[in-house]
Amino acid sequence: MNFFKKLFGGNSNENENYNDENYDEFSQDDEPFIKPYDFFIEADERRNAEIIFGSRSPQNVDILQKLEEMELSFDIINDLGIKRKLKKLYSELAFEIDEYVSYAGGRSVNSFDTEEVDDINYGIYVDISKKDDDSPFEIKLKICADQE
Repeated sequence: MNFFKKLFGGNSNENENYNDENYDEFSQDDEPFIKPYDFFIEADERRNAEIIFGSRSPQNVDILQKLEEMELSFDIINDLGIKRKLKKLYSELAFEIDEYVSYAGGRSVNSFDTEEVDDINYGIYVDISKKDDDSPFEIKLKICADQE
């Protein structure tokens, strides 16, 4: 026994008193390794949002950054279809409104498209306007779920 005591250390009497019959590998007194949670996670229902901001040059606006600032669920903000359609709509409108020589009397361009995310159709609206030559461009983005 002295050999095992030196080799493994500890009290050799504990090892001598070990009884295979009393050993239960899955003791019922022990708590489960993974405890069930007593809370639940609700679905993110932020499906509609609108943002209005100004800019001196609409072509210098990072429209995807503005999309991330909107109060929308993570799934909508990160959907590639919505990002692609929003960027396309915005770049076409920014180019179109930049082509005017004068903004006297006000100018406005707008457009919309739809994209399906998780079986819900979302409307993507972009509106760019300018009141006169001295005022900044007013840009309005809106994303909303179709309420059928």
